[in-house]
Amino acid sequence: MHRPAPARPGLLLALAGTLALATVPGAATFHRVALLVVAPIAEEVVFRAGLHDALLHRWHDKGGFATVLVNVVTAIAFAAAHVAARGDIAAAATLWPALAIGWLYQKQRRLVPCIALHALFNGVWIAWIAA
Repeated sequence: MHRPAPARPGLLLALAGTLALATVPGAATFHRVALLVVAPIAEEVVFRAGLHDALLHRWHDKGGFATVLVNVVTAIAFAAAHVAARGDIAAAATLWPALAIGWLYQKQRRLVPCIALHALFNGVWIAWIAA
């Protein structure tokens, strides 16, 4: 029986540090919580456990390149959803973090590290726009 690996302390520290960024002045508390907690959980469930896994299952016999293609297609869908939600083409820049998160998911096949990395990216973005 295969048991999942325990959470890595580094990822938990990254998440804790990201949550500490919730104190950045100038952003509404609700907005920070949504960006640091709700969005990473919801989006990783939809895009990693949902779309990414579904595409891997569908294209499983296509060889090693299929995993790269699955990550790219999922990242494009992720960025397109952000553009549609924000109504701003600049949101397409989420393609790059989505590729990194997809690569992590492909390596570990676990959502928690992806959620932590997503929260970290959002925390950095919050800090950057608050500066």
